[in-house]
Amino acid sequence: MIGKRSDNRDKWFARFMCILIACCLWLYVMSEQNPIVEKEYVVPLAQRNLTEGMVVFNMPEKVSVRVRGTRTALANMPESDIFAFVNLSQLSVGTHTILVNARFARGEVIQVSPPAANLFIDLKKDKIIPVTAEIIGSPNKDFAVEEHLLTPSEVKVAGAATRLEALDKVFVPVDVSSRSEDFTITQKPLALAKDGLDMQDVSIDPAEIIVRTKLKAKIQTITVPVKASYKGSLPENLKISSTTVNPFKVTVSGPPSVIDGLKELELEPVDLGEVSKDSVIQARIIFPDKVNADRKTVEIGLTVDNTTAKSNEE
Repeated sequence: MIGKRSDNRDKWFARFMCILIACCLWLYVMSEQNPIVEKEYVVPLAQRNLTEGMVVFNMPEKVSVRVRGTRTALANMPESDIFAFVNLSQLSVGTHTILVNARFARGEVIQVSPPAANLFIDLKKDKIIPVTAEIIGSPNKDFAVEEHLLTPSEVKVAGAATRLEALDKVFVPVDVSSRSEDFTITQKPLALAKDGLDMQDVSIDPAEIIVRTKLKAKIQTITVPVKASYKGSLPENLKISSTTVNPFKVTVSGPPSVIDGLKELELEPVDLGEVSKDSVIQARIIFPDKVNADRKTVEIGLTVDNTTAKSNEE
């Protein structure tokens, strides 16, 4: 009986040792085939428990987290499996240095860089402010901007209280380059600080403004001389001794593209074949297209000499 018990004990001991050896071999093989490794990930930094009505500045968008785990656990692992955050519970307005925390369900976190974040917490506020239009470029030379109609004409700007104090204006850029007709566009409003820098850390509602731009034709006015011209010829015994044009200058108006190149105005030619003595002739002014004047005609005074009569007198 004692011998049988001793044999059974030996058998169970042998079985236990086999299982122990097998476990050790399994752990050895697994450690060789799937060793513990470390790897570094860059992940988004989240904020938690921020008091309602407050906003955070200067918080890093991402942090570097070094984790440890098995090679298979870390292989092709998405960054979303690592969660990095700062706990902002019960923090007041002002500057704070907050510890950066990280969690990793597949292993352990070895290091977070930076280990802490320097943050500024402020009250969140909003205010209503009018929107203006800022012209970019120049329209067609013959046109000018008459007005901009903005819908809506006011927006709500929200952000930190200190940032709203630095707000100078909200505007929409309107490119009028080479435009010659009224047009409508939809633009994103931009906030500008008093120091002239864009304020991308405030929100604007609504996010789009409809801008209707009206143009008007430009009219330029100048005074230019008029020039007499002739056709035909006088009889052989007559010649023109003097010519006067009254008025010799005329005020005209029209689009700048035409007026800028206008140096003088021509008159309808006077038919010399119909002139036999001193005459005052109404001559019509020839105007370029789109040009108008305060008068349509001028007087041309001709003094005519009879060369035959002068010869007889001599």
